[in-house]
Amino acid sequence: LLQAAVAALLNGQGPVVAAQLPGPLASGSLLVTALLLTVAGDLMAVPIRHGDDIEELTLIEAAVVIDILLLPAHQALIVPVLASLIGSLVRRRNLVKTFFNAGNLAAATAVLVVAAHLTSAGDKTFTPLAVAGLVIGTLGFVAVNLVALALVLSVVGKSEPWAVVRQGARMSAVMAVSTVGLGCTAVVLLTSAPSLLPFSLVPAMALTFAFRAAAQETEERARSTKLLALSHVLAERLDADALIAAFLRLSREAFGANLAFTVFTTPGVSDGAGLTILDSSDGPERARDASAAELVLVRDTPAGGALVTEGLPTGWGCALLAPLEADDHAMGTLVMFAKFRKGWSRRWATRTLGPREQVLLGPLASALASALRGVAHLQRLTTETSKLQAVIDQSSDGILVLDGDSLVQIWSPALAAISGLEEGTALGRPLDSMIVATMPDGQPVDPFLLGRDRPAGAARTTVELVLTRRDGELRVVRWAHTAVYEGSPGEERLTRVVVIVHDVTRERQVDRLKADFIATVSHELRTPITPIKGYADLLLHRSEQMTPVKRAECLNVISDRADHLARLVEDLLLASRISATSAAVTPVDMVDGDLVALVQRACADPGKEGRRLRLHLPDAPLMVSLDPVRALQVVTNLVGNARKFSAAGTPVDITVRTDAGIAVVEVTDQGRGIPADQLERVFEKFHRVEDPMTMTTSGTGLGLYIARDLAGAMGGELSCTSVLGVGSTFVFTLPLFRSSGPRAAMITNQEPPAGPGGRIRRAPPWAATPPPKPQVAPA
Repeated sequence: LLQAAVAALLNGQGPVVAAQLPGPLASGSLLVTALLLTVAGDLMAVPIRHGDDIEELTLIEAAVVIDILLLPAHQALIVPVLASLIGSLVRRRNLVKTFFNAGNLAAATAVLVVAAHLTSAGDKTFTPLAVAGLVIGTLGFVAVNLVALALVLSVVGKSEPWAVVRQGARMSAVMAVSTVGLGCTAVVLLTSAPSLLPFSLVPAMALTFAFRAAAQETEERARSTKLLALSHVLAERLDADALIAAFLRLSREAFGANLAFTVFTTPGVSDGAGLTILDSSDGPERARDASAAELVLVRDTPAGGALVTEGLPTGWGCALLAPLEADDHAMGTLVMFAKFRKGWSRRWATRTLGPREQVLLGPLASALASALRGVAHLQRLTTETSKLQAVIDQSSDGILVLDGDSLVQIWSPALAAISGLEEGTALGRPLDSMIVATMPDGQPVDPFLLGRDRPAGAARTTVELVLTRRDGELRVVRWAHTAVYEGSPGEERLTRVVVIVHDVTRERQVDRLKADFIATVSHELRTPITPIKGYADLLLHRSEQMTPVKRAECLNVISDRADHLARLVEDLLLASRISATSAAVTPVDMVDGDLVALVQRACADPGKEGRRLRLHLPDAPLMVSLDPVRALQVVTNLVGNARKFSAAGTPVDITVRTDAGIAVVEVTDQGRGIPADQLERVFEKFHRVEDPMTMTTSGTGLGLYIARDLAGAMGGELSCTSVLGVGSTFVFTLPLFRSSGPRAAMITNQEPPAGPGGRIRRAPPWAATPPPKPQVAPA
């Protein structure tokens, strides 16, 4: 359309320059000669690669300038288009590219023809205005070509259009001026001195060399960009597969190859197969790529690589091989293939991959091998580090690493739990600024100095220390120091101290409990045995001299102390059975009974101690599910402890109520109270808040331990709240009676219910306080 408009505008216009042509040309062969010259200019191409696309720099612009100067306007419009179609036919281009090139050349030629004819002003000579018009028209010609190329590359997604225009603008301007000079020079020689016309080939050759230099510069610039990207990829710590894929893609683009792949001979380099092919097409092309790979697999790659041009599959121009070696360790081969251009010669394929590319590819292959070894080494290091970190994180003992200046380098989670200091708080700080440690005798000590000042020849120093946490809790720990020294003997320098911290607080508590238990049981057993022995000796030696009343008193004391001794033994046996099983299987005999009546029985005490008890009971019976003997034992223990650990004359409140479907028994005293850190420990076996050596109350420390276990076995709970110096409240809960199911015997203030087979389940001797008996001192 543009050409038709220009042809209509310039209808009947002759050539821009009116000149006397040589005889053969003047006789009518000028049109054919111009067409052949334009075809030759189109075929004299210098290819420039833009990724997978190729731009060609030709001399067709100079031929078009000659056509416009010597041919009428309508012929000058048609000849370049015909030359482009003939050139595409010779090169066997596809139809899309053929018609695109022809249309693009038609539009560019129209711009040049309009500019040349509008500025010639009918002078038909090389006036300055005419030359300026040719230059402007040629600039428009190359501008149209450049914009079209930019649009094509943007459509296929290769680059931004403006970037292509900006990069090619300078070279296009030089080409425009050069082609105008070449065309005008050829026309002047043709019209004035035809014998000198062959010398016009010299500037044409020079321009061709300039085009080649420009193409090489463009290609080198693109290759440098890809090589820079390659260096970044090799520097990144990617996994092996990602590294290989990125390297092959960039190297294929940098060297203009059609296919790049690696063949590994060392197992474990990549997670994939030994052959890694990138950017190969599907279908028949895939089979041909595989056959090319098989060809490479049977070749022995020389140390410096190889350029293979023979014995390749049909359609392949050349193959470039480079060994993958690092530190004299061969991993495999890096291979690149370049195909022949369709319907063209070997020239382009061999120029793309040649000796120069072979020299460049060798170091890149070595760099890839080194990077792969680095990745493998990093993966092994990461694996080993993760194993060590797992040991540190999962170790039940604390792990501490210090440098030579006592600064913390490693602080494990277990050590954070022991010391109460988090890892973020401890790292990089001096140890003595965070840890307050003393020897077992209370002498302050610096844990770091213990590891540094080890005895001569000792590799490890182990010591037991007491740590004071920031919350005031004391922890007994065993520190095993291992000091690492560097340097020659006599000039050793401490570089690292590794400390394994084992918390032995629980072990020391158990040891103390054992000692306390022995002291407590010895004291408790001695208490009933002494009067038993005394009154037995009194009866043995003075029985005949005693009145019957006196002998009865002695026997009552012996019986009462024997009951006390039996209670101690029974408690020890029951605690032993509980320790050997779980609370869930502690044997209980559950029935439905009145909790109010059971509490009244537990608090029945006609003595003056009984007057301390203040009962807060509901008016109606409170039916619950319980074992009457065990429940009575629990309540009796709680009431007895409240009396024991509160001053004489202070009241003890016993409350029975319901709360959210459960029955609650609260025993509150106004005694000495329990420290907050001991509230749960009072339910431990043999634990006493008092020091066994200075305690003022009797007991083995088993009562609350047994009571909580029995409460849990009956489906209830036993808990405690206390304020030091004010008093304590023990809460015993039981499930309420459910109406469904068989009814069991009721618990009353009378005789305990009968057990299986008619046997009466009586409370054990310790379940109720026996009436006071007269005490008679031994003679």
